[in-house]
Amino acid sequence: MSTESSWEAGKDGAEPGVIMQAHPKVGQTYRQEYLKSVAEDMAKVLDLNGSVKVPYSSFNHVLVTKEWSPLEPGMVAHKYYAAGGGDVKEVAVKGPLETLELVDVRSNG
Repeated sequence: MSTESSWEAGKDGAEPGVIMQAHPKVGQTYRQEYLKSVAEDMAKVLDLNGSVKVPYSSFNHVLVTKEWSPLEPGMVAHKYYAAGGGDVKEVAVKGPLETLELVDVRSNG
């Protein structure tokens, strides 16, 4: 297993990753990860009460974010997070067109 893109928070200016704020607010912008010139992912909260339909199901009260990195200025995605489902949809709104959607949930039990 490679650790090529890994880093340790507090070492060489690296900060810990935060994928989701505990109490997000519309308009809030935050870093999801940070190591200068290696990992500089950002997110902005767009909606706390969105709706989304994916092949698996429809979800209400969805958190919608805009996500980007200064290291990839031509790429922006909107991501849809549902309680109990996590990241259920991602749509590229700038850059190569791509959509990812939740199609199934399987139990390992």
